[in-house]
Amino acid sequence: MKVASICLILILPWVCLSGEPAGALLIENEPSGFRGNHWRAAPADCAALRFAQNLGTTNSGQQVDVYDRSAVGLLSLNGVTLTRIRYRFLDNQLESVQLSFEGRENRDRLLQVMEDRYGPLTQGERRLVTRAEWDGFETTVMLSFDPQTGLGSLWFISTMLNREFSNFVFRTDTK
Repeated sequence: MKVASICLILILPWVCLSGEPAGALLIENEPSGFRGNHWRAAPADCAALRFAQNLGTTNSGQQVDVYDRSAVGLLSLNGVTLTRIRYRFLDNQLESVQLSFEGRENRDRLLQVMEDRYGPLTQGERRLVTRAEWDGFETTVMLSFDPQTGLGSLWFISTMLNREFSNFVFRTDTK
């Protein structure tokens, strides 16, 4: 009994302080980028991108740019038609990709694909949640949906570069 109590005392703080975000699952079969484009790739190395806008710089002076890729001709994900594909670069390094969609039915289809690829959610998480997340060492996959607007996004995010992006500040000048 004494040994069991000591084990519980040693394990409980580690379990409670593991740092895992609520509702996040560890990724199985983790990607290291998106559609053959690896994290940190330059815009020129990613096929068929069109510059969309400069978003400014981070606190550390890193440039943030967004590029669009046409969703036309892209293989659908479980029958979901994407409305937009955006690639975000931090100092010319691929940091994340956002796939935009409309409708709860599409959210449910994407959720099924993500669960098949990266691991199932618990029964409680399967209800209409606004965000589901799968975490990995290299990549975070996040599916978000706003039931009021009917708009959603599926993000593939470099965990390392996103830490740098979290210090993002919009440029205030209009030059």
